[in-house]
Amino acid sequence: MIIITICGFNKNNFYNPKSWETIFEKHRTNGMFVLYDLSSDEYKYYNTERSDSLYTPASTFKILNSLIALETNAVTDANEIIKWNGSDRGWSEWNKDQNMRSAISVSCVWFYQELARRIGEEQMQKWLDTVEYGNMVMGGKIDNFWLEGDLKISANGQIRFLEQLVNNELPFHHKNQD
Repeated sequence: MIIITICGFNKNNFYNPKSWETIFEKHRTNGMFVLYDLSSDEYKYYNTERSDSLYTPASTFKILNSLIALETNAVTDANEIIKWNGSDRGWSEWNKDQNMRSAISVSCVWFYQELARRIGEEQMQKWLDTVEYGNMVMGGKIDNFWLEGDLKISANGQIRFLEQLVNNELPFHHKNQD
């Protein structure tokens, strides 16, 4: 699953799926867009038929990775600093010490790879199964299975996961979900 920022929306056309089609066509992108309004329990779709197809979660997995890291004490809290190892990652925002708050804001892959290594395969699989996240199949290495492994999730599955998170319905301590 690739999440992209789509420019060209304003408050008048954001909730109109027809305007989404225009943006996707303009950028020659075959994608999908799912908008879920939690307060009204209303879904809006562009390219509905793809919303249940399974895709690699990529950066969207950082949310679950963060929750598992907090729950398993792979980090003490969201403010714990993990030292940068000095390896140039090609982007200055990644080339420094990070905590969970800074790492998620810049989508810092090396930080989340380190969290996954600290969590370990057994605990990671346990939590994928417990949460019933996507197809629950890690495959690949512990530090990249959400990028290049067998883990897949649909857009609708991701929406359900996020809805559970917002409602504190996931099997994690509430302080970690908050």
